[in-house]
Amino acid sequence: MTDQSSFSKLPKKQLAFIIERLISDDFPIGNPYDGDYDGAYGTLSSIGNYFNIPVNDEDVQFFSKLLDINEDVVSELVANNGERLKDKSLYEQLEIPEAKTYDLHYTTWGVCNYIEFLSQKFDSYDIDWVRDSANQQREDGNWDYYEGTNVRDTEYENFEESDSSYDNVYEVNDDNTTNFNIRRESILDRLVIENTQDVVKSLDKKTLLKLKSIIESRLRLL
Repeated sequence: MTDQSSFSKLPKKQLAFIIERLISDDFPIGNPYDGDYDGAYGTLSSIGNYFNIPVNDEDVQFFSKLLDINEDVVSELVANNGERLKDKSLYEQLEIPEAKTYDLHYTTWGVCNYIEFLSQKFDSYDIDWVRDSANQQREDGNWDYYEGTNVRDTEYENFEESDSSYDNVYEVNDDNTTNFNIRRESILDRLVIENTQDVVKSLDKKTLLKLKSIIESRLRLL
């Protein structure tokens, strides 16, 4: 079960007065990471001290989302120097956001030495021909090393990370399994899709067959 902000448990009446303070201090509405995050964290920390609530990143997100999805109600609450802050019929309209768990996939890359230990089943009429058959199929583009199954962990050494990227974000189900049908595509995915068609048109048959085997191998892992 996803942990929720401790502030989400406060009565809406108290949340209304916190909202007034946040608006007066230019607390971010929407994505808190687009602006002065440290300033927003500091503002909320001082409020947290009053309620004896330690503040963390999720609390900053909670109020940014609260302000974002209740824009109309918030506008009325703080209008005319907050004369309607005590209006129960108004602050009870506040919609409390709910955090969900997401599975972030990311990639790191660099330079290293590695050894992979793989296996692949081949049909052959003679055990002595298997290596030659594998080599021939690889040259023809009908098979590649990527299609093999790891028989033991890959060994890495002298790894130097050069960069990284955040890829897709998937929503996690209540049973803690990743829902691959609900995702936020990465920028890289969109760029690949947009540019792949023109690249494919320029490839010869042998290269296309190799590419096909790589794609099929990757699909089997998904």
